[in-house]
Amino acid sequence: MLTYIARRLFIGVFTILAVTCLVYGLIRNMPGTPLTQMTETANVRQMMDERQQEELMKQYHLDKHWIVGYGYWLGNVFQGDLGRGINFSDRRRVTTIIGTRLPNTLKLTVTSLLLTYMLCIPMGLYSTAKNATPGERTLAITLYILYALPTFVAAIYLNLFFAVKLDWLPLSGMTSENYSSLSTLGKTWDVLKHVILPITCLTYGSLAYYTRFIKANMLETIQQDYIRTALAKGVSPRRALVVHAFRNSLIPLLTLVGLTLPALLAGSVILESIYQWDGIGRLFIEKISQRDYPVIMGLVLMFSVMTLIGQLLADVLYAVVDPRITYS
Repeated sequence: MLTYIARRLFIGVFTILAVTCLVYGLIRNMPGTPLTQMTETANVRQMMDERQQEELMKQYHLDKHWIVGYGYWLGNVFQGDLGRGINFSDRRRVTTIIGTRLPNTLKLTVTSLLLTYMLCIPMGLYSTAKNATPGERTLAITLYILYALPTFVAAIYLNLFFAVKLDWLPLSGMTSENYSSLSTLGKTWDVLKHVILPITCLTYGSLAYYTRFIKANMLETIQQDYIRTALAKGVSPRRALVVHAFRNSLIPLLTLVGLTLPALLAGSVILESIYQWDGIGRLFIEKISQRDYPVIMGLVLMFSVMTLIGQLLADVLYAVVDPRITYS
């Protein structure tokens, strides 16, 4: 196992180098530069003369070929330094900029993932027990309709109904304007109202996939000999389904936890933009429009590392929960 992990990590290092090099070359060759984006505003033009702009270009190696610039960036990464933001209004460290947005994204994605598992497991068990019945087919059709519905379309309709027509929930934002003056209970309720709609949009699309995944594994498991033996010995169908079959069907389900790790940190670009949620997805779009290369590269590095770790974690979990699997 240790040899397998070491080999995967070794390959992962070269994968990250290839991804970051490709992305750095792409963003450096996009039309416009950080200076052209910043100097579009009158305030920045007044505060930065040509000499200061040249110093900024040299500081971030924008006056050199992108391959040379990538070499400087990679050298700083090996020293544990992701640099500072280029944008004049936010020159904090990249780790600080990402760190302030990451908890907001996790607030949505982790809650959505937990809610998805809480709903898809009973629906998957129901679909297995009632396979090919009208109730199961109705549930499957409903879930697939939701799966086919784009999140931005659902967000628009939910906003029109709950925020505009009924005025029950806020249209966007993370908190209300009077959030600081609310009591502890009032702050909790205010945050809850703001997360209901984005979490709903993040969750409904995953239900069909996870429910179908659980059902497919359960249908295969209940055909095994040990399930027939348990039923023959007098075990009730419900107990055989929930206790015996579902326990073994959890093996492939657990591996999905590792594969969802990158999505938990990346957030949703579309939903965070619609609901004005200050998360990682919205930050990525903002920094691309500002041509803030250090922050973009910091996000790409984080996504790449989390993707490789998630894939490795999925493989390791599979071997841990199923002793028949070995990577020796």
